[in-house]
Amino acid sequence: MLKRVLLVCTFLMSQVCVSAQLPPNKAGASVEVVATAFEYVPRSKTISRPGHSLTSCQGDTSYFGQFQSYGSSGSVSGTAETTTQCSSTFSLPTESTVTTYLRVNYTIVRGDQTLYLLSCTQPTESTVERARNNGLISVLARSTCPAFLIGSKYILTVRNTSDARLTDTNGGKPSKVEYLTSVALPPVSPAALVPRQNVITTQEQTRVHITSSPAGGEIYLDGKFVGNTPSEIAVPAGEHVFRVTFKGREWVRTVRITGGEINLYAEIPQGN
Repeated sequence: MLKRVLLVCTFLMSQVCVSAQLPPNKAGASVEVVATAFEYVPRSKTISRPGHSLTSCQGDTSYFGQFQSYGSSGSVSGTAETTTQCSSTFSLPTESTVTTYLRVNYTIVRGDQTLYLLSCTQPTESTVERARNNGLISVLARSTCPAFLIGSKYILTVRNTSDARLTDTNGGKPSKVEYLTSVALPPVSPAALVPRQNVITTQEQTRVHITSSPAGGEIYLDGKFVGNTPSEIAVPAGEHVFRVTFKGREWVRTVRITGGEINLYAEIPQGN
């Protein structure tokens, strides 16, 4: 928990950070995304399979009889011979190690007097290492975490540490994330509340819906990672470079954003 608090405090280099976790906010608070990051966390488990044996037997029996007669009397004699053959097959125990790489997306949002550290964990890539032949299998899974663009505004509702919601101020379906911790910001001085003469107006943002074939590509906006396809991101007006990569292949487009909503479909070239 202390490391998470220090991560939040790095955004307050020139201020005093109070490292204390605040209670969840169930009423909803207006927040703005100020930073994003991600990391890959490995998870491994070993699957054991017991050995077994198989025994197969086959055999045959031969009978021989003899009858002898002596006038009004006689005798009967006989023999029997049985042959049996058996064979056994043994299979040794095996073990397989399954390693799953979980991608953890971190999002830091800022309220009036609080910084919140949120996360979303998604399985992205798994490898199976076989103990017998050291083979390797890779599987890419579809992204399940939303992408949050720095500067976007949301309503944050925290129910508990595993259930928080970020709802776009323009409406839309709430995005579920995990609440990790929060820190209080220093009080704002009265001088900072004095209105400035030069007012900077915020740029109108455009909703950009990005999909790709195949799905699960990594989206980069002006060189910065913003999520995986399919995703919806808010982009300010102006000329921007969209890049979608998938297993070393990429799709790149330069788009001029003027407002409204835009749908981008990235058809990533297939490998040779």
